[in-house]
Amino acid sequence: VSMKGDKDMQTSPLGEKLWTIYRAIAEQTGRARADYPFADHDGECSRDNLLAYLVLREHDLRELQLELAEQGLSSLGRLESTVLASGRQVLKRLGLSVPPSALHAPTSDQARTLLAQRSRALLGRPREGRGTRIMVTLDASVIHQADLLEQLLLKGMDIARINCAHDSARDWALIIDAIRHAEERLNRKGQGVGRRCRILMDLAGPKVRTGPLALETRPLKLSVPKDPQGRPCRLLEGYLDSEARETERVRIPGGTSHFVIAVSPQSDLASLQPGETLRFEDTRERTRTLYVLERMSPTRVQVGLERTAYLQEGIPLRAEHGAVFTAGPVMPQPVDLRVQAGDTLLLYRDPKQMGHPAQGGSPAGINCTLPEILAHVKTGHRVFIDDGKIAAVVRTCGTDCLELEITAPRGIPARIKSEKGMNFPDSTIDMPALTPQDRQDLAFVVKHANAVGLSFVHRPRDLYDLRDALRDLGHADMGIVVKIETREAIHRLAQLLLAGLDLPKFGVMIARGDLAVEVGFENLALIQEDILCLCEAAHVPVIWATQVLETLAKSGLPARAEITDAAMGQRAECVMLNKGEHVIEAVETLAGLLSSQERHRIKKRNVFRDITAQHGVFKNL
Repeated sequence: VSMKGDKDMQTSPLGEKLWTIYRAIAEQTGRARADYPFADHDGECSRDNLLAYLVLREHDLRELQLELAEQGLSSLGRLESTVLASGRQVLKRLGLSVPPSALHAPTSDQARTLLAQRSRALLGRPREGRGTRIMVTLDASVIHQADLLEQLLLKGMDIARINCAHDSARDWALIIDAIRHAEERLNRKGQGVGRRCRILMDLAGPKVRTGPLALETRPLKLSVPKDPQGRPCRLLEGYLDSEARETERVRIPGGTSHFVIAVSPQSDLASLQPGETLRFEDTRERTRTLYVLERMSPTRVQVGLERTAYLQEGIPLRAEHGAVFTAGPVMPQPVDLRVQAGDTLLLYRDPKQMGHPAQGGSPAGINCTLPEILAHVKTGHRVFIDDGKIAAVVRTCGTDCLELEITAPRGIPARIKSEKGMNFPDSTIDMPALTPQDRQDLAFVVKHANAVGLSFVHRPRDLYDLRDALRDLGHADMGIVVKIETREAIHRLAQLLLAGLDLPKFGVMIARGDLAVEVGFENLALIQEDILCLCEAAHVPVIWATQVLETLAKSGLPARAEITDAAMGQRAECVMLNKGEHVIEAVETLAGLLSSQERHRIKKRNVFRDITAQHGVFKNL
């Protein structure tokens, strides 16, 4: 590459600086592009631009940006999608010209077109007046909530996400059927939204979770629903049942639950009348009231509890008309395992070892669902449990277990439950993202979904494994979304993007839950900004996910900070909401935020200084 142009400008410090950088970009991109061959022009355009952007990031542009701004020229602060074209334009303004080369240099219009085409192929057509799609996570609790689904579709849900880590294939099919029936009902009413809701199904992947806890018999806590101020807001519904063997709390997918109080088979439940009350003293000697709501059958009566209570076997329930019903045996429950800073926690290698609290001078202990990963965990490595609510450091690695020292929380103990996520951010855990269970689930996914999410991606090989599995199932054209939620995935993102550009439909999800634990909450803002910029350079659609408007969805009252966070979703092609009692309000609020103004870019002046290192792209250096 040789420089041509005005002699004075060639020798000016500004011209020389810019030309030196552009030449380095062109030369290094030209050498590297041969390692990533593409059969189509669009893939080549995005490949060359991404490679050029990666080279550009290695240069400190702060002084150059100031000098360009003083000349009234572009400061190169918003050129992710058009690196080569923008560089050529600035050189041209300086009186310099760049001779033709084999490198593709997409313009702003071409970059926007590429991104729009790929977004539409993967995520579907956007709604009028809103370029960013809205995705909502659904589970089996929506199967019988027809009104909820209709409102979600009307208020702005464009894509439904189903997490294969939960529920069953039967439940997944019922969820999708419920969505389709809701769409049909809206169409019959003349309220159809003019587009079919897309389905994204996330494969569970090798998620490490806490293992099962030992069981014990203790009083059963029945917590009534409370408003955001902590006051009881409605009855907790349950049943008196003379056919039930045990008194228990029954949890329904989606977070709702009811209780069953087992009473003697000889109990005359038919004598209870709707509106009648039963009074009892719970284990704390507090008087509580059950309201009879409905007689379901001679052996089952629906009741409502007005205040939180603790039940145990033998407690008498006294009806107004004089009958007495005795609470039956309480179903054994997982032990109450709590830890705080300074405690020791054993992490067992044996999956058969049940979790237990500290006892007799011995520390508490748990196991995990993938004990083989513990071979990669070393002394001094950090361990996080339940999205970082509990933090620990490995003190010793023994034959039977790892000894952890709890470092957080401080002051108020945190409870460890089974099936809670575990993260090992300092440990190099090289496990395939596609598990045997995922391969089984794919048979369902390819028949019912538009796209599949690949969880806990580490490197391009994971993406190729999923691509090959889809080909074997006859669905090579299915959309693939890689979820960025590990440290390795961050540093391999450029490699993943280059691999994904060779797929028919491809996108990236910023899975901020596990990602925040992996990189540290204080670094999340920087990391998610970097992911957005890299994807923009590759013209690849992004899904902004996890804890968006979470407080609003759960409580009905949004936090101020999360409104600003949700508005940042305009930077992405899709924003994902999780479930909650007030998810309809969250969807409506998000739709308004995303439609309120045209998509904008918020950049830092020194955008090329705070970057994550990208590994393995330039193989010949």
